Amino acid sequence: MDMKHYHPLTVLFDIIGFFKNFGILAVILFLNKGSDSTFFHIMGWVLLVSFVYTVVASIWKLFTNRYGTDDRAFHLKSGIFEKTERTVNYEKIQNVQRYTSFLHKLLRMTSITFETGTSGVNANVPFPVLTRSEADRLESLVKRTSHPDSQIMNDEPQPDGGRWNETERVIHFTPTHQDLVKASFTSLSFLFFLAIASSLLAKIGALFHLEEAAEGWFESILSSGWMIAGFLAIVIMLSISVGILITFVKYGKYEIASDDKRIYISKGVLDETAFSIAKDRVQAVEITQSFMKRLLGLAEVKLISIGDLGDNDNEVSTLYPFLPMQRTYSIISELLPDYEVCQQMKKLPRKSLAARLLKPYWFWLIATILLVYFKPALLDFTYGWAIASAVLLAFIVARRLIVYHNTRYALTGSQIQLSQGMFEKTTFITRRDKIAEVSVKRSKLQQWMGLATIGFINRAKPVRYESLSDIPIQDAERFYQWYAKRVTEVLLK
Repeated sequence: MDMKHYHPLTVLFDIIGFFKNFGILAVILFLNKGSDSTFFHIMGWVLLVSFVYTVVASIWKLFTNRYGTDDRAFHLKSGIFEKTERTVNYEKIQNVQRYTSFLHKLLRMTSITFETGTSGVNANVPFPVLTRSEADRLESLVKRTSHPDSQIMNDEPQPDGGRWNETERVIHFTPTHQDLVKASFTSLSFLFFLAIASSLLAKIGALFHLEEAAEGWFESILSSGWMIAGFLAIVIMLSISVGILITFVKYGKYEIASDDKRIYISKGVLDETAFSIAKDRVQAVEITQSFMKRLLGLAEVKLISIGDLGDNDNEVSTLYPFLPMQRTYSIISELLPDYEVCQQMKKLPRKSLAARLLKPYWFWLIATILLVYFKPALLDFTYGWAIASAVLLAFIVARRLIVYHNTRYALTGSQIQLSQGMFEKTTFITRRDKIAEVSVKRSKLQQWMGLATIGFINRAKPVRYESLSDIPIQDAERFYQWYAKRVTEVLLK
C-alpha cells in the first residue's frame, strides 16, 4: 500500500478559508489602522499570529498527514504532535458527497467527503483538495463495495471518470426553464432585492428632499404618480430577473439519476455539488410542502440517512426542493422501488378532535396570567389584554383544528406513512426493517376515549423520532403487532 500526501493546493485553500472566517475582522482593523486604541492593536497582533499559525500548521500537515487505500479500507495518518492512525472500511461509508467550488474549477480540482454513520470529529473522511481523476479513483473503491459483482476495468481512469463496469445510470429528473421560474417565486429570493431597492428609493427621496440645489425638481418627479409607478415596475421586473438568476445559479444543471444500487444528485452552475447514496442506506423519505409550495403544487423530497448529509446550504440530500406534485410520487417509486407513496390515507376519528380540544391550554393560561398581572394597554384599549388573551386562545384552537384536519396515516405491508402539519405539511415514509424502536403510550384522557399515541425511531443523524397522537387503540395495537413481524425481515450478523 502506497501512502500519499494530500495535494499541495490544500495550503492555498486553508489560507482562503482563514480569510473567509476572519475577513470582516481584517477589514475593520484595516479601516482603523491609524487608531491609538489598545484594543485594535491587540486584535491586529492576534489576527497576524493566527494567520502565521494557519499557514505554518497547513504546511506542516501537508508533510505529516498521509492517506492510503487498499481493497477494503481507507488508511489515514494525521497529527503534528500526537500521531493518529485510522482505518475506515468502505462498507462503513454511507454517502459520498463531492463539492466543486468556483475556485476548484479554476484550478481543475475538486473535493470529496465520504460520510459514515458515526458521530464525532472522525465521522467523515474528507479530501478537501484533490484532482478529479484521484477523486474518481477513491469513489470507485467505495462504489465497488455496493457493486460486488462488478469487475475493475483497469488502473487508468476512463474518459468518463468510471473505473468499473456499472449499469447505466437512468436520469429521472432535470428541471425545465418553467420549473426554475416557478422555483424562483417559491423561494422568494426576488424579495431580497426588492427590499433593498425600496430602502434605496426612500433614502434617495430623503437625500434629494434636503438638496437645496435641486430646487424641488426631484421632488416633483417623486411626487408624480406615473413616474413612481414606472419606477416600481422597473424595480419589480429587475427583482424578478435577479431572483430567477439566483435560482438558476443555485439549481441550474440539476440532475437526479440512479442505477441498480445508488442514487445520484448533482446541481450547481458556479459551485457544483454531487451526492450519491446507496439505496439500501436510505432509512426514510420525507415530503415537505410549505404554504407557498402547496399553492403552486410543488413539494420537497428529502432522503433520511444514517450518515451526515451536508449542511443546509448545500441541501445535498434533497431531491430538488421544487418538484411538481404529479412527479413527486412517481420519482420516489422509481428511485426506491421498496417505497411506495400511499395516496389514500386514513383520517383521525372525531373523538381524536375532541381529545385534542380537551387537552390543557397551558401556554394560553400562563400568557393570560401574565396579561392579567401586567394589564398592558394594547392598541390604546383599556381591556386590550383581554382581547389579546382571546385572540391567543382562538389561534391555539384554530391550530389544533387545522393540524387535526391535515393529519393522515397509513400502515400498508411493511411500510408506515404519516402526514401532519399546519401550514407546512410533512409526510414521513419509512419501512419496518428501518425502524429501530417503537412505543405506544396512553394518557388518562386517551384511556377514557379509547385512543393512544404511537412513536418510532429511525437511525439517522440526528436520530429521527416520529409520533402520531390520538389514534384509535385498535390501530395502535395493530401497529405494535405489525412491528413485531420485523424479526422475519432483519437478520442479525
